[in-house]
Amino acid sequence: MARKSVAIIGAGVSGLAAGKVLLEDGFNITIFDRHKTLGGIWSPDWAYIHQHTQTIANLMEFSNLHDTEAMDCAPWENIHNYLKRYANKFHLIERIRFETKIILIEKNDLKNGNLPWIVKVETANGDHETYQFDLIVVATGLFSTPEKPNFRGQNNFAGSIQHITNIKSEDQLKNKRVIVIGGAKSAIDMATLAAMHARSCHMVFSHSYWILPHKILHGYVPFDFGFTRILTNIFDPFPNAPHSAAFYFLHRVFSFVFTKISDSIANFLISKYKSDLFADEKFIPKESIRNPHNIMRITKEFLTMIRQNRIIRKLALIDEIVDKTTIRLDSGEFLQADLIICATGFIETFPFLSETLTKALVKNTTTSKSD
Repeated sequence: MARKSVAIIGAGVSGLAAGKVLLEDGFNITIFDRHKTLGGIWSPDWAYIHQHTQTIANLMEFSNLHDTEAMDCAPWENIHNYLKRYANKFHLIERIRFETKIILIEKNDLKNGNLPWIVKVETANGDHETYQFDLIVVATGLFSTPEKPNFRGQNNFAGSIQHITNIKSEDQLKNKRVIVIGGAKSAIDMATLAAMHARSCHMVFSHSYWILPHKILHGYVPFDFGFTRILTNIFDPFPNAPHSAAFYFLHRVFSFVFTKISDSIANFLISKYKSDLFADEKFIPKESIRNPHNIMRITKEFLTMIRQNRIIRKLALIDEIVDKTTIRLDSGEFLQADLIICATGFIETFPFLSETLTKALVKNTTTSKSD
């Protein structure tokens, strides 16, 4: 019997993992990726300067390949090298077609398992090619299409407006008055870097996060241990997540206990960061700490830049770009800028799916925020 053919769209973490499993199970796989190398957001094509993880060493590794370069808050280059070793070990490299953009995926009858999937691609030299596959795996992830807002009056701006993924060098920041839009992990990374190299740095964001330290108990225990184990039980249940019956029972019967625990943690964090992040009470998050989407990590360098007033935070939105360098916030304040960096997340889209497939398979599109 002929081996079934599988097209995997994306050579990032999930695409490589899917390729490894399917190849070992006897499928004939082809991995397509539009970039020059593998890794997805951990590739040089996509990573912004000084991008790094926010986890402890070895938390981001596959169970069947130890990461010999593992370190806390590892730079993207380490993750990229690890994924290359993974792809080489499991013979995936020779299966990847780089610089190949998927133009269209379609199937004439979704209910007919005997009909092939049609995949149309565009190669690096502009040629269009068509393939047929028995199965399709879409592994483009949540971070494939940048979310870059449009600002009223942006045509007046003499500077540059960039998504964070386009910031590849410290030279892009030097002697610039920088505004970073967003308040989450990538925005914190970029604001810290801008504070070190730019003329000035403002962070403009509309949503405050609960800030967690990297380590607890006087720096001896990584906080990740708690959030991969027992502390995850304080979080509200995710909709449609495979929580156990015991989990739902505990949250239904003992919800007051989880509320008490989460309130205690919130009060501890407010006290810990009172003089730095929460000196102005407007920066204290309004949303519950029991929702993990409201939680963020910060670095010591970020706190240092806050203390030295080299990062000025504004809880606001950009209302209008008034002239070549002047930005008005919806708070009524005015800022001067030469560079606006949008750390505003990504849009979950599947532009290569035919209209019929989109209606059948994709209920809606969402914005995956990493602002």
